[in-house]
Amino acid sequence: MRKLRKIEYNFWNKNRSFHSKLIKTISIITLSIGIFSLIISSSILYGFQDSIKNKIYDFSGHINVSNFGNGLSFKNHPVKLDEGIFSNHKDINEIDLIVPYILMSALIEKNNYSDGIIFKGVNEKYINRIRPHLLFNNDSLSLKNSIIVSKSLYQSLNLNFGDKVSLFFPNDPPIFRKMAIKGIYETGLEELDNSLIFGDINLGRKIYKWDENNSSGMNIYLKNLEKIDKSLIEIENNSRFDEFIEKTESKYSQIFNWLNILDKNIIIFITIICVVACFNMISVVLILIMDKIKTIGILKSFGTKDKTIFSIFRNAGFDILIKALIIGNISSYLIIYLQKKFSLIKLDSSSYYLNYVPIKFQFIDILILNCLVFMIVSISIYIPIYFISKITVKNNLSFN
Repeated sequence: MRKLRKIEYNFWNKNRSFHSKLIKTISIITLSIGIFSLIISSSILYGFQDSIKNKIYDFSGHINVSNFGNGLSFKNHPVKLDEGIFSNHKDINEIDLIVPYILMSALIEKNNYSDGIIFKGVNEKYINRIRPHLLFNNDSLSLKNSIIVSKSLYQSLNLNFGDKVSLFFPNDPPIFRKMAIKGIYETGLEELDNSLIFGDINLGRKIYKWDENNSSGMNIYLKNLEKIDKSLIEIENNSRFDEFIEKTESKYSQIFNWLNILDKNIIIFITIICVVACFNMISVVLILIMDKIKTIGILKSFGTKDKTIFSIFRNAGFDILIKALIIGNISSYLIIYLQKKFSLIKLDSSSYYLNYVPIKFQFIDILILNCLVFMIVSISIYIPIYFISKITVKNNLSFN
């Protein structure tokens, strides 16, 4: 081993070639950029998916319960809270929170401008759940005679915080209410922002003449999303015959399907980066061999075995790979930290649903990614090394 290290030291350090140093430096930089790109892109993908999903889950729960007979009408078929899943939910350990709500179609009007919306009557527990998404609100927010509107609706109606608006409920008979703007939310999701306002659940019950044991439906929040299928079965077993139970993922299938498609994009990107990295490493080792072909011939003329020469170039290849992995990982972790801490890179929320680039650090996934790159590039190191066995002293003299 000591003899090999001495040969290796003399091989690279005596009569050191400028080309060899430049080639190594460029290869480390290019490979580091590839590894950096892989880690950052996968972290952004996971962060983006999580941020969008968490927004939907905060506003809609993980599972939604409604009445089979509702269809397009929200008032004809209430869900009974003194029976079914609401009365039995404490028996299901995976349920973290269950929140009843009342839905009503309505018109909102201000300064002779009106818009059709869905009024969702909720309680204080629901407001606490969506509080991170509120742009302006009072910490002791009370929904009595007040509503929470989306930022897009707030701007389109040219409202001011605290303004009173008219709500028209097409009930029988029609009902008008004056409500104050006490909160503004923003999700960046048109499905929510363009249609929903939030108010007091007791107003909905009063309009529908329901008692406290009736609601349009329930949002169920789970402790562990990974156990949603198991929880769904338990919920169905504890529900009434007329309760329609649906996963939020199914309710917003278009958004979730789009997010799942992004997984395929990252797989394609990883494949491209790995292929490029392999060709880069093969080219680098081949160039190093060509640059040192005279030295290889001299070593062979003195009886140095091919195995020893193989080791020199193999170690050089692994040295480049390990340095690139270290640089790529450190630089990507630095960017991840800065973006998570300060949200430096911004986005247009109307196009991307978010106003900044979300990043999620997943240690296990990044470790697997590093191991994958290490294995694939390691194999590519050995491919050009075997050309050394084809080099003879005679060929070397002819070449030079």
